[in-house]
Amino acid sequence: MTGVVNQSITRVGQYEPFELQVSRGQITGHSVVNIFGFIPASAFTVGVYRTVWENSPTTDYAFPSSAVTMTITGTSGDTATILVSGLDANYNAISELVVLNGGTGVATVNKYLRINNISVAVGSPTNPAGVVTCVNGGVTYAQISSAQFGAGSGNTASIGTSQMAVYTVPAGNTLYLNRFDAFSSYNGNNAYYLTYRAVANSSSGVQKVVLQSAWDSTYEIQRKYPFAYAAGTDIRWQVTSSNAAPVSIGINIEGVLVANDGAL
Repeated sequence: MTGVVNQSITRVGQYEPFELQVSRGQITGHSVVNIFGFIPASAFTVGVYRTVWENSPTTDYAFPSSAVTMTITGTSGDTATILVSGLDANYNAISELVVLNGGTGVATVNKYLRINNISVAVGSPTNPAGVVTCVNGGVTYAQISSAQFGAGSGNTASIGTSQMAVYTVPAGNTLYLNRFDAFSSYNGNNAYYLTYRAVANSSSGVQKVVLQSAWDSTYEIQRKYPFAYAAGTDIRWQVTSSNAAPVSIGINIEGVLVANDGAL
């Protein structure tokens, strides 16, 4: 029948799963956190851990030592709008939009102690043609890589978002993580395996390896009771290999960021 709309339970409000309400922004002080990391096929130094991010084959991830202005740079002709998300000197969440000026770097207005993500803004008029970097003093703190879209003669363009298994918990919040997945191009041969670990650094400087586990092709953890990380905690998810053979690795982590009591 023309003009008839079938109402779902969600729309009429009789019942809705809590997780969906959080995703819809209906629960005050709660927001979904999804962290994705990727290492393209590359050889490892056996026993040396790498943070899973765009530059893992050559460079381990390092955090800024103080809040600094970042420079966002695209490639020739890029005019896309980039959303920069991170934390200020006091670990408060900050973000801004930066319009690319081709291969000429554009400085951020804010100073960032941490970068949690850079991505092409939803309202961007275009997608970058190539790699986008977030740099200060010659050090890269986030990167949007590029890839070919379409088989054979498909065009190469930005993948749209950084993919780094790095996160710092904003002030006034606690991060609760309940899903950890990692995938590799190893085929389950027990001669080749990877070791996965999470390294947490508190804002006071205490460092610890929160978990460590060997795996080959697939690593999956679903926690009934989420793992809690306090405000100001830097987290890096890292891997190492038992063999120097090239391997591709992807990491998916999911949880919810909850404002602490009295923070709102």
